[in-house]
Amino acid sequence: MAYSGATAASSVANPPRCIAGGGLYGVPGDTTGLSTNPDSPNNQGGSLWYYASTNLTTDIVASNFFSDGKRLGMRPGDLVMGVQFSSAGSSVETFFGSITGVSTGGASLSTGSLVTSTFS
Repeated sequence: MAYSGATAASSVANPPRCIAGGGLYGVPGDTTGLSTNPDSPNNQGGSLWYYASTNLTTDIVASNFFSDGKRLGMRPGDLVMGVQFSSAGSSVETFFGSITGVSTGGASLSTGSLVTSTFS
């Protein structure tokens, strides 16, 4: 199933939502380089996103799945949690992962960081 981001028609748009964020900022004198400044050398995230859909978790780890991720403000190091369901109340799979890449083409979840759990 294709992703329907913030630029899709309002009747089908389903972008991830930032539920906690602002990213990571280093304190003055800190040398870790944590920042949400796009010009920062490490440009690491730190925001928490929520995404619920009928997309399979194998779909959401596809390269640049969140095609409007950069526009939404996703950054490498951001965490994404959510649910994938086939219908309300049945075949629900929860997931948790991290964004590893963001480009003008979209944002990508790491397949190595994705943790899932299925409840029926």
